[in-house]
Amino acid sequence: MVQQSQLHHRRRIPSLGGFWRAMIFLFGIVTAWAATAHADGDASRYLQDAKNLYGQGRYFTSARYAFAAQVEDSALAPEAYSWMTSGLVKAGIYQASSYFFIRTLQSGNKGAIRRVLPQAEILMVRVGVDLLRKYLVKYTALDDYDSASKSTFLFALGKENLLAGHEEKAISYLNGVSRSSSLWPFALQLRGTAQAILGRSAPALQDFRSCADEANQYVSVVKAEENLGSDQIVRRLNAEADDLKARCIAGEARTLYQMERFLEADQVYDKIQKHSLVWPDVLFEQAWNAFGKHEYNRTLGKLVSYKSPALSFVFNSEVDVLSAQAYLALCLYSDANEIINQFHEKYTKSGEEMKRFVESNANNLPAFYEAGRRALKDSLHTQVTFHRTMNRFIRGPYFRSLVAAEESSDHEREAIARFSTMNASEQKGGGFQGFLNQVLDWRQKTIRMLGGAFVKNSLIDYHAILISDFEKISFIKLEMLSRSKDALMRKNSTSQNSRGRGNTTPSRRDDQYRWSFNGEFWNDELGDYVFALESECK
Repeated sequence: MVQQSQLHHRRRIPSLGGFWRAMIFLFGIVTAWAATAHADGDASRYLQDAKNLYGQGRYFTSARYAFAAQVEDSALAPEAYSWMTSGLVKAGIYQASSYFFIRTLQSGNKGAIRRVLPQAEILMVRVGVDLLRKYLVKYTALDDYDSASKSTFLFALGKENLLAGHEEKAISYLNGVSRSSSLWPFALQLRGTAQAILGRSAPALQDFRSCADEANQYVSVVKAEENLGSDQIVRRLNAEADDLKARCIAGEARTLYQMERFLEADQVYDKIQKHSLVWPDVLFEQAWNAFGKHEYNRTLGKLVSYKSPALSFVFNSEVDVLSAQAYLALCLYSDANEIINQFHEKYTKSGEEMKRFVESNANNLPAFYEAGRRALKDSLHTQVTFHRTMNRFIRGPYFRSLVAAEESSDHEREAIARFSTMNASEQKGGGFQGFLNQVLDWRQKTIRMLGGAFVKNSLIDYHAILISDFEKISFIKLEMLSRSKDALMRKNSTSQNSRGRGNTTPSRRDDQYRWSFNGEFWNDELGDYVFALESECK
């Protein structure tokens, strides 16, 4: 169920009309250049020079000459695009190269398409799967790929079908992804999710466990395929690998929970490091795991950790709903009522602010992206409530990778300027730098629209969850009042003096110890608290 809800809002990414307008605008620039160029019969020579320069390792200059060739003769555009793609990828200009990669696919020229497909996996790692996925699915076929690169296509088909709700097809495509591919750990996560949605618990568990193991090898596999360059890129990839591992461990635990193997689920959840941004959600899931075992004191102990200053960044209205449910299950109505009152105080204003922002920027995706980017740049423990609202999704790997790609685009502008200065004596293709800057403008627009769609859909989903939680809180209030009325009618005056708290000895695992809470939260204790409340249910 959790995996299904996580996929739901990703299926609703709207049509990015601005994306296509930007593509048409760029295509118009190329056409205008070609129309004003002096056709001197040298187009074929420029293209041959581009191939020779590529062979000599002069990759950026190779791309410049390929650009000059297609300006002189638009008939050479497909082949020129393919050499521009290859040259820019080798030069480390990944964001700009993605445009020429897409244009090559759209050309329909099989030779040119097959020339760039070996670059697809590297580009997916560097610019993101979602920019390229639909183009690979639409414009290529399996027989276009060589044995080393077909995993990219199968992964794209697998994710496309999973997002569309075709789990069986997704599994069949993901089965073909090579174990040596850098996409393999992500394929395992997707396949495990598809298996879990279909209720195939055993293969889901195996995929999630394998994914957690393979995530450790992700960075070394990428290193073997390309020069990673700066330490910043290595750190980003290491962070992605750690996040993937945590999410796969969580996937295993969720599957065990669905199988009602609660003790095993709890032990697997404990494998996730507390410094992981996945852990705050895991803590909530562990609380539900305890609730499923009717261990309400343990549920409350898990949830009280959210009161720690270390977790002050968490915005999750479901925590309060589950707390109220646990108190209701113990018939501790005054405690449940206190949580209900706090819920209305905490979330009414937040819900209204969320709704206002979504409605006032309904047709402005860049505004959503900018809001998410500002929240990401803000402190994790920000006092800005709206930023805390977005913490849960903008700090995940998808949005962070988009922000990193935007920053990478700025770095590429600087690199392009340096390359152009070093090659100033080579006149042909002199407009190349200007066009690349236009390409990077396009790339940044796509980033802002994709990121804006993600933030918008996430806010809509979170607002819907919040409305649902208000309804749940209302039902809990009604149930509590109904029970209180029944108890009042049956009350025995000799049993009304006290609640008898603290008389229950909580059950514990062999690796857990019991001590008294003195009012201080310690990071190594978070998630390990257990209440000792005696039920007042009659």
